[in-house]
Amino acid sequence: MEELVKVTLDNEMDLIVAHKRAMKLAEMAGLSLASQTTFATAVSEVARYAMEQVPGPMLTLGADSSLRNQSLTAVVEDKDLVITNPLHQGLLYAQRLVDKLEVINTGVNNRIVLHYSLRISRRISNERLADWRSQFNADQPLSAYDEIKQKNEQLRELAMRLQASEHHYRQVTNSLPLMIFTVNESGQLLYANHWTTEFTGSSIQTLNQTKWSKVIHPDDQAGFWGKWAKQIGNERFFQHECRLREEATQTYFWHLVSAQPANSERDKFALWTGFAVNIDAQKIVGQTLRENEELAQAKNKLEQSQRKLEATVNELNQSNDKLSQFAYIASHDLQEPLRKIQQFGDLLRSRNTSLPSEDLSYLERMQAAAGRMSVLIKDLLSYSRLSTRLRPSAAVSLDQVLLSTLENLSVTIEETNAQIQLEALPTVQGDSSQLGQLFQNLMSNALKFRQPAISPIITISSKRITAMDLPAELRFLNSMQDHYRIDVADNGIGFDIKYLNRIFQVFQRLHTKSEYSGTGVGLAICEKVVTNHGGAITATSQPGFGATFTIYLPA
Repeated sequence: MEELVKVTLDNEMDLIVAHKRAMKLAEMAGLSLASQTTFATAVSEVARYAMEQVPGPMLTLGADSSLRNQSLTAVVEDKDLVITNPLHQGLLYAQRLVDKLEVINTGVNNRIVLHYSLRISRRISNERLADWRSQFNADQPLSAYDEIKQKNEQLRELAMRLQASEHHYRQVTNSLPLMIFTVNESGQLLYANHWTTEFTGSSIQTLNQTKWSKVIHPDDQAGFWGKWAKQIGNERFFQHECRLREEATQTYFWHLVSAQPANSERDKFALWTGFAVNIDAQKIVGQTLRENEELAQAKNKLEQSQRKLEATVNELNQSNDKLSQFAYIASHDLQEPLRKIQQFGDLLRSRNTSLPSEDLSYLERMQAAAGRMSVLIKDLLSYSRLSTRLRPSAAVSLDQVLLSTLENLSVTIEETNAQIQLEALPTVQGDSSQLGQLFQNLMSNALKFRQPAISPIITISSKRITAMDLPAELRFLNSMQDHYRIDVADNGIGFDIKYLNRIFQVFQRLHTKSEYSGTGVGLAICEKVVTNHGGAITATSQPGFGATFTIYLPA
């Protein structure tokens, strides 16, 4: 088989892309419109079946150009794909549409292969294959979702470049025999190279806790920290000479400590990058500090690395802003044709009561697919609004927000006989609408993912904590401010903690839609809301023992 194009099947939007790619291949092969639709429908049926079995199966479209029985070919595969015997109804339907359907279970990568034979007049040559492949490679995005997916791939590539740049920065700094560091305005180390810890004999944590009291000479400490507070308070370049003790020799050496402020996203100086160089020899002979060529080159490399990092971060932020705006506009534009499909489908069903059962089945499936797409678009619109429509911050009572949420979910709570156990919640600065979305999604999930035959029990509690009480992985939050910790715990089905990062990503699901409804956007919205409010969200869980979602918001 000659492979021409691949499609990763992550969600409903990918089914649309797969169908269009299959139609495109059949059109290039010269098939009639009816044959194009037949082949694309068979591909869609097999793709949908695979998506219901496993997350993210792969679809490959191509052609069999052998001398015998030349055909268009579609392969759907995944190592965890389960193919039942007898075949699923969708696979049986696909089998009737094509000339041959193969099920291949290798134990390593299970596959479903479709073959659609071509007439003698449609023979495939190497030239035609090359032309088809070039058309697919040069093809413009087929939909707004296709465009978004390409943008996401570009963002991932930029993130990899950023990671590589950071790795290069660490390699450069660790290779130099001088202390290189990044600190915040209070002088706490955020990063230090290997030479810093080797010279002082202390870890970064110890240096922060002791405020360098065992390293800086006692006679120099007051002058150093006094000048630091004055210079940093005025957001100025810092430079100071002091004596630092070397752990290996227990000897103090004069050092020149320099720190340059770096702009944050909001044009405020949140951190300083700098270095401490040994000037003991120059100090002893009374000479002024002169940077040698090696130090100048090292500083130049550091500045170049810093500029690359800043440029990459700015590029990522700009791409993310454009992507959010595009998703917001595209979601609006997609709603109108979708409403037309639903309206005409309803009219067709109401005016043709004598439709054959098979045609009626097609109509119902079309309406169901349109409904699912409508939900996807609305969820995508809600997610994009979090970035494109930020309201001014105001005091928001979380007690009132939660009461409104419980009122919205009152029918579901009554139907499931759920027990809601509440503690008093604080008032925070933020957007009441977005915070309502946060609790709406968390409560809905707790009610949806309940254990069979067990009434849901949802507990919501809150307490105020200091910055030092934050989990280690959340120390990037404001280290000078207290936070509210809010726990939303349930007794539902839970989940494997290894999927923690995945559940907060857009369109990511741990269950098929036949098990639990939804689009996989709810928790992504939760994370975006909390991030917009300067906080963070995480979760703990174990399959069969419920889940606890923990929110941290600035106090």
